[in-house]
Amino acid sequence: MSAHGPVTPPTGGTPQTQQQARAMVRTFLTEEQERIWFGLTQTYDALLGALDARMLAEHNMPLSAFEALMHITHAEEGAISISDLAELVRLSPSQVSRIAIDLERRGLVQRHRSQNDSRSTEVAVTESGRAQLQAAAPTYLSTIRSYLFDGLAERDVKQLARILERVEASRPHTRG
Repeated sequence: MSAHGPVTPPTGGTPQTQQQARAMVRTFLTEEQERIWFGLTQTYDALLGALDARMLAEHNMPLSAFEALMHITHAEEGAISISDLAELVRLSPSQVSRIAIDLERRGLVQRHRSQNDSRSTEVAVTESGRAQLQAAAPTYLSTIRSYLFDGLAERDVKQLARILERVEASRPHTRG
C-alpha cells in the first residue's frame, strides 16, 4: 500500500538504474516516509553505538551484557530462563548463554537448572550484579537521554510518545 492506495510491485528483477530504484521505493514510500525511515535507523544505530562504547569504556561491560543484567535483575520470580532472556535482549539463546557465562565468571549472576524444566538454564542476579547495575545505570540512562531527548522540547517528547503509541497500536503483532 502506498500513500496513494494499493500498488503492484514492479516486476522484471532488480532495478538497473538509480531512476528505476527510486521509482520502486516511491511505489511503497513517499520521500518523507523514506526520510523518516532512514532517520529512525540512523538514530537507533547511533544510540546503540554510543551506549555500547560508553558501557565498555566506563564499566567494562558491553551493551548486550548490561541489558541482559538489567532484565535478569528485574525478573519477576528472581530468575529468568536463557530463552526468555534471549527474546528480551533480541539475541539468540546461544549468544545469551555466552553472556550469562561471562556474567557468572564476573560474579554478577548465578546460573542453575530450572526446577520446572531440567533442560532449561535460568539466571539470577547476585548482590554484586545488583551493585554493578546500579553503578552502570546512570551511564546507560544519561546516554539515552542525550541521544534522544535533550534536543527536544517537552511538547515534542509528548508528541513523539503519542505517535509511537499509534504506530504500535496499528501494526500487526507477531511473536518474535
